[in-house]
Amino acid sequence: MAMASEIIHEIETAYHAYNDAFHREDIAGVVSYLSAPYHTTIGGGLPDITETDEGNFKKFERSLAGMKSQGWARSDVNIVAIWPLSENHAYLMADVERVKTDGSLMNKGRYIYAFRRGGPSWQMCGVTDVQDPFLGPENLAKG
Repeated sequence: MAMASEIIHEIETAYHAYNDAFHREDIAGVVSYLSAPYHTTIGGGLPDITETDEGNFKKFERSLAGMKSQGWARSDVNIVAIWPLSENHAYLMADVERVKTDGSLMNKGRYIYAFRRGGPSWQMCGVTDVQDPFLGPENLAKG
């Protein structure tokens, strides 16, 4: 049985590897950290469910292209908390700042990612945002 501290370390490692792949514009690497189906609910809107790895590839390829068209250079992440829910399921909450090539702030937000153990690794199976003035679980201060 995995200990909570092991799960937290594994989730943190997977999240940083996902973010690193995005920075390298390695969409195949990004998709390796996503499950299919993948569920996105942003702004309280209707859920967007991507059913396949190919769909995830196309979705994140479009996302990267859209961000780059706005001047995106990188996303700085601060993991706020990780909550193991079982040996195979956890949530991660992170504050994300997207920075433009000129160093200015593009946008920032707080996101909660659902993770599941997909074989020997962890994969994100969903994401939602936490909108101001809300702080999300435990009302942890934003960084």
